[in-house]
Amino acid sequence: MAQHASKAKGHTLAHVAGLFHAGRALAEHPSLLAALADHGHDSTQRATLLDGALGSLDKSARALLDDVVGLAWSEPADLLQGIEEYGIRLSVGLGDTDVLVSHLLELSRTIRAHAELQLALSDKRASADSKRSIVMALGAKSMDKVALEVAAYVAPQPRGRRASDALVDAARLACHQDGRGLAEVSVATELSAAQMKTVQQTVLKRFGTECYLDVVIAPEVIGGARIHVGDVVIDGSVDTQLNAMRLQLAG
Repeated sequence: MAQHASKAKGHTLAHVAGLFHAGRALAEHPSLLAALADHGHDSTQRATLLDGALGSLDKSARALLDDVVGLAWSEPADLLQGIEEYGIRLSVGLGDTDVLVSHLLELSRTIRAHAELQLALSDKRASADSKRSIVMALGAKSMDKVALEVAAYVAPQPRGRRASDALVDAARLACHQDGRGLAEVSVATELSAAQMKTVQQTVLKRFGTECYLDVVIAPEVIGGARIHVGDVVIDGSVDTQLNAMRLQLAG
């Protein structure tokens, strides 16, 4: 998907929105989704199926959908994942990537902090449109248009994840398409420009790549910083160091 997105030219937010519209439609029609992912159907048969179901789709958006459907997929769910990933990666470059990432992460934190939102977006009985309306209402005034389009696709159909986690995954994909990783940096107070540079250098040295720094204020982190990249945690906080000393003394 990364290479396909890098090669794609001339697409707009409207085209990506069309791709997401197609993804929502396919998610609501499992039999069509299964047929498109079936290796037994050739490209002509798949095109015929799409013509019948999504004939009104914009030509450029349809070309993006064809890019995804034309690949080999093991399961229907993988095709849906491919549409999501392709749309997110294509969104990078349509605006400021840092704004895209920061807005996705901020919405994720908002949903995580409100259990009723998490439940509403995870409710299998609720329609995708009703969930999308929730996301649109949450981000209408505060989110960039590109970020809102991505969020309005990802959060209402998180594919087995919590909506907040799906948004973090989307932010991580956007960073990857931009040639960076995503690092969550927990600190007690805001970092200065010099401190941000130090953290960036630490992350670059440890992981060999630049990262978008998602700075989270966590009063429980006493001094230093706790850096989380993927499954790896670099804990340089004073409280952790003190706890380690206590364990050594106790031993």
